Amino acid sequence: MNSRSTPREQLLQAGSRLLGQIDMTDLARALSISAVVDEAGLSHQTFHNTYPGSSRAGGTGGKEAFVEDLLDNLTVNYSGLEAVDHNCAKPGELTGPASALFDDLVSGLMRRRLIAILLSGDNDGARKAVAPEFERFDADFRTVVGEAIQSRGGSVRQPLSVASLSAVLGALLDGLALREMLTPGSIAARDVATATESILRWAIDPLHSDRNTPAPEPIESGDDLNLLRPDLEADIIAATETLFVDHGYFLVTLADIAAAARIRVDDLRRLFPSKIDIIVAALKPEFDRVLRLRRADEKLGVDPGIALQRTLISVGEFVIGNRAMSSGMLLALSFEQLQQVSTVTTVLENLYLPSAVVPILESGREAGVFGEDAPVIEVAIMLTNNVLFRCLTRPNETAKDVVDGVLRVLMPGVATRAL
Repeated sequence: MNSRSTPREQLLQAGSRLLGQIDMTDLARALSISAVVDEAGLSHQTFHNTYPGSSRAGGTGGKEAFVEDLLDNLTVNYSGLEAVDHNCAKPGELTGPASALFDDLVSGLMRRRLIAILLSGDNDGARKAVAPEFERFDADFRTVVGEAIQSRGGSVRQPLSVASLSAVLGALLDGLALREMLTPGSIAARDVATATESILRWAIDPLHSDRNTPAPEPIESGDDLNLLRPDLEADIIAATETLFVDHGYFLVTLADIAAAARIRVDDLRRLFPSKIDIIVAALKPEFDRVLRLRRADEKLGVDPGIALQRTLISVGEFVIGNRAMSSGMLLALSFEQLQQVSTVTTVLENLYLPSAVVPILESGREAGVFGEDAPVIEVAIMLTNNVLFRCLTRPNETAKDVVDGVLRVLMPGVATRAL
């Protein structure tokens, strides 16, 4: 049996090798001016006015100038995950956004990403142009994964982190999208949802029990720490939030935070003596907004029943929007009050949730809207605590859902009339 390749086979093999060696910028050069102006809905004259001159005989104008400009401004037209998760109405859920993102990938985004990757491999301008979009895509997906983990409690199993888990899940979506593009109909959106949900369930340690990483290496005084960063405190807060998501409040130390924020522990302590000080710095601006909105309702004379509902919804949005820090605040209050009395004092002075509704209850009692069966502060604590706990334990409910559920049970004992 003759094992020699036929001329046809040799030619095809040579062609395949050359395809693997081709400079992908030739792909951009293959675009015709006619096709470009037709796609843009413009004229040839407009093209030549925009890119005057000629690239023939070594010139720098015309089509060659357009190709260079195109590569320097290459885009994958990534519009953000907000555009693909509109079918996911439940906050903190990953399966909806993952399925919607998969649909977006197979309908064109993956093809654009692949072309961008190929062009970036041969052209520095293209690489610099598309890098921010790829980084934004990764950051957006990491945020979605982090929110899903926060909403379910626990922390990421070692040795994974939120970043590495989101990279794994992102790679899974990419691979499934490629398979669907190659063999249409082989991957369904429900398969994507099932796979991501299974991995997420495995990746979450509900008891925060398996953290066994070595202590962070101390940062030497000679290291370039760049303490004059534009907002060092914001960097520390962001590092702390990420660590809380990865490991839970109790398993994160100031040394961990210092290492993650690239700052010496002694310098960190000068800014934030404890974890609760970091939590307060992160949450106080958001809680001040809750108080500001309540004061606006007071000035406008909003009915106390409506004002109470609106303020409790603001409290719920505050908790849901800052789930990792809010969980840390609750855990600190619940378990450190015996050992660290100052923790309770710090929280009560800055983040006392019942204070958001006390003035409303007082004005409502004066107007005869609310009853007087219990002290105002007890009613305020009961209302805000229920909103806080339910927001942290009902990840699929919005702030309005939470407040509606709380008031449905508690309002009959608060109001003197139906509201």
